Amino acid sequence: MVQTALECDGFKTVGAPDGLRGLQALRQYRPCMILLDLSMPVMDGWKFRSEQQHLSDPELAGVPVVVLSALLDCQEHGCNLGAADVIPKPIDLDRMLRVVEAHCRH
Repeated sequence: MVQTALECDGFKTVGAPDGLRGLQALRQYRPCMILLDLSMPVMDGWKFRSEQQHLSDPELAGVPVVVLSALLDCQEHGCNLGAADVIPKPIDLDRMLRVVEAHCRH
């Protein structure tokens, strides 16, 4: 749903089923931002963010992260992760599109 909404609005997207593949996609595609779900298999969002922040390439380490989460305390988790923003689930698509546009269309 998230990818479809973004692509319909003209954004190019790359999805990853887990955090490990997300790190691989980050290195390969060098996105303008990351929409990060905290609850993922293989490598969760917390581990992904820690790995991202410790990458040797400062551009990749600094790619802004927006947390998407259904956790009750998702705002606190996002703050602790240094997220640029937090979008609680269920996702408000209009809000998500505004956030992505703010980071990706300068």
